[in-house]
Amino acid sequence: MKKNELIELGVCGKPHGIKGGFTFVLNNAEDSVLANGSEITLFPSSKASSIEEGGEDFHIKSIAFGNKVIVYLKEVSDRNLVESMIPFTIKMSRENFPEAEEGEFYYSDLIGLEVRDVTTSEVVGKVSDFYDNTAQVVLVIKSPGKEVLELPFVENFFPEVDIENGFMTFIRPEYVEGKKTDD
Repeated sequence: MKKNELIELGVCGKPHGIKGGFTFVLNNAEDSVLANGSEITLFPSSKASSIEEGGEDFHIKSIAFGNKVIVYLKEVSDRNLVESMIPFTIKMSRENFPEAEEGEFYYSDLIGLEVRDVTTSEVVGKVSDFYDNTAQVVLVIKSPGKEVLELPFVENFFPEVDIENGFMTFIRPEYVEGKKTDD
């Protein structure tokens, strides 16, 4: 997997303590795929970061979840080095995610799936992105006509997800209009 195909897991903008710890802000701290020994790739999020622009690989020595996510990397043991690396984005290869349980999947697996109308089987578009609005996950669907739909990922709108066959079904709410984009 190429570095530009990695899945973004979060960011880091603060050190922790004096022994080389980081405070990670994860997109999904409750069900994080990160664990002791995980290989991650860090990318600078500003010119202030000493991390190479193309990203650098690191291994998690220890990680603790609580009010904050505190991480120590095997390759970093000095607060000065931590401060020089910050701020950065945290990414991980999808191949290194733990195996999903039967009938479960990661949100990142939805990207690229065809979205088909549940009644006509017509392809409405493809899932291009997702985000968490703090109440629920919202899917971003782009159609060939440059229409963009953003809908909560709930069974009322998406009754079937078939990762293996590359599609999901969609019930268009009557009140939802897509918005046009320029790209």
